Amino acid sequence: GSGGMPEQIDDDASDIVGEHEAEDVLMLATLIGIGHEEHEFLWIAKEAYQADLPGGWEIYFDEEGKHFYYNTESNTSTYEHPSIEFYRKLYQDFKIKDEEFRKRQEERELAIGRQDDEEEVAVPATAD
Repeated sequence: GSGGMPEQIDDDASDIVGEHEAEDVLMLATLIGIGHEEHEFLWIAKEAYQADLPGGWEIYFDEEGKHFYYNTESNTSTYEHPSIEFYRKLYQDFKIKDEEFRKRQEERELAIGRQDDEEEVAVPATAD
């Protein structure tokens, strides 16, 4: 076509997505800031991957075949999913909660551990 408007993809393209899903999810995980070891947070990347685009946003492909997002209302384009900021915040919130939870768990285990030590010390050793 003529004009500088990027070419829009057909709905057929969504059929191909399956094969690349794992790669894309991991790529999104990296964008969000989820570490490679943090498998418990991968669901956030998966949700981001499956997220619908906010109103006004559409997917286009550049000359190299990379997809990017174009907002028809504000005429802005970005390679990052428009909702990625939302998921970044979601991940950070969950991570903080998770770290606090782990800290409490560790403190509780330490407290229990100390009790065990005291009990062991109190028991007289029986020599055969």
